[in-house]
Amino acid sequence: MTDSGRQERIEELRERVDGVDRELVRILNERARIVQELSIHKLEAGVPLFDPKREEAILRKVADLNEGPIYDSSMRDIFELVMHRIRDLEAQRGEFQR
Repeated sequence: MTDSGRQERIEELRERVDGVDRELVRILNERARIVQELSIHKLEAGVPLFDPKREEAILRKVADLNEGPIYDSSMRDIFELVMHRIRDLEAQRGEFQR
């Protein structure tokens, strides 16, 4: 591959990464909105907002769905961080109670 061909391919791949990043941001915000709505319904029903068994089930499912190349443990870490940060949003709104 020539230098110009290689540079072209780099730019194409960067554009694909940028597109995936945009989609990740959109999907993460969609997940947060769904969790916010879920929290409202849980509060109205008197159901605890935090369910450690449900969280562990989600993390197991994420690892099961993972096809790589990201390690299962790393995928769990990523999702755990996502869930915690969304939970932080609820805490900031004064709705999260353990």
